[in-house]
Amino acid sequence: MGIIVQQTIRNSIATYLGVAIGMLSTIILFPNILGAEKYGLTRTLIAISTISGQLISFGLPSAILKYLPSENNSVEEKSIFFLKLIRPVGILLIIYTALFFSFQDRWLKMYDDPTLLSGFFWLVIPLLISTISFTLLSTYVRTFYNTVFATILQEICLRILIITWLIIYYFSKIDFFQFMNLFIASYIINFLILFIYSLKRKFFIFNSNISSTIIPNKEVYTYSLFVFMSGFTMIVVSNIDLVMVDIFEGLEVAGVYALSMYIGTVISVPRKSMTKIIHPILSKAFLENNMKHIEKVYKQSSTNQLFFSLLIFIGIITNLQDIFIFLPVEFHAGKNVIIILGFAYLFDLANGANSQIIITSKYYKFDFITSILLLIFAVLLNYLLIPKFGINGAALSTAISIFSFNSIRTIFVWFVLRIQPFKWHTLSIIVLGIACFYLGEFLNIGGRPILSITIRSVIIGTTYLGIAYMFRLSDEFNTTIEELVVKLKSNN
Repeated sequence: MGIIVQQTIRNSIATYLGVAIGMLSTIILFPNILGAEKYGLTRTLIAISTISGQLISFGLPSAILKYLPSENNSVEEKSIFFLKLIRPVGILLIIYTALFFSFQDRWLKMYDDPTLLSGFFWLVIPLLISTISFTLLSTYVRTFYNTVFATILQEICLRILIITWLIIYYFSKIDFFQFMNLFIASYIINFLILFIYSLKRKFFIFNSNISSTIIPNKEVYTYSLFVFMSGFTMIVVSNIDLVMVDIFEGLEVAGVYALSMYIGTVISVPRKSMTKIIHPILSKAFLENNMKHIEKVYKQSSTNQLFFSLLIFIGIITNLQDIFIFLPVEFHAGKNVIIILGFAYLFDLANGANSQIIITSKYYKFDFITSILLLIFAVLLNYLLIPKFGINGAALSTAISIFSFNSIRTIFVWFVLRIQPFKWHTLSIIVLGIACFYLGEFLNIGGRPILSITIRSVIIGTTYLGIAYMFRLSDEFNTTIEELVVKLKSNN
């Protein structure tokens, strides 16, 4: 089993477990304990810090992945390179913090009702520092082809910590102010655990006698500048809709949109798991000019991401009625958001690792042009559609942006590298997905929602995976199942 499959499976297990915990907190605990407005506050703070973090990190995570995966570099050299590379981040954080507090009142005036937000707006800074630190460090750890521990921290440990504070708040052991401080502290704890882990695994070794042959130079920072626009654009497109919903509609509506957005983006889990290991492998393949391997990875990413994400999407939309039974009535307005965003992310995943291929190739500057256009396009669409259609307008603007951006990327990769992500199995997977969707719609189980969701999901999942295995729609899925069977037999 190759390293991509191994790491993807391990990341997927951790991520899916995290999604299960996240669904518990997002669908049941957060809405019913905090309500729409306070839940919207937590999502708005995260969205602001995410966009700001991408701006401050300035494409450096991609530079780390491009210039450090080589096995010819010692740990000492990597350590020196990493620490020198991230110096500008500290300077930018200081500048951002000064500007943040200087213009805080003006920024708050942009919002429809900043009453609740104003009391907690300052929490953006510690949240921003902890998330940037975690992102940079986890990216560095990935250059050692170690992606699982950071995934466990991000997807499982962080969520468990937050659920713990949420339950304590529910039983009135702490007030909302204390909960929000503990909420932010969870992100700080996450970073500290990863930092201690990286020291114990000796990913950092400092030797004053070592003179590193790989040092950040003009090429590295030029690469970061151009790649920055791509990453910044995707983060903005993924979060600006939530921020602008808050600005135009208020925190309560933003809370409704945030929950629907979370459910819709659950289908992106396969991409999150695969991307963490694909990026350094593509960087190495381009260094070796191994186009056959790049094309293979491209097609694998498309097939497997579509294969697994389509199953998740079908499971979500066929169970929507039962899922919304758990939610307060004000959250029911987000059903269409889930469907719209779900289709958009399916299209994104079906196009495979086009983003990683462009970023790790010599054509990375292409992102600079398209990213600026997409950024303007996304903000303009949100500005036009949210006042007219509310949260459905925000979802439409995000979907249109994703469709446009991915189409341009895939066409560009095909034009300059003569490779494309699709196979005949792509069409077969789509047909299977449509058939399983109608199967799920036909199953009117009734009764308790948990039982209904469980039975419907088991029937759809068994049918989908069984037919896919029979016709070998995903070689990696079949190979994984066959290897697991062999291991189980050998253990017996």
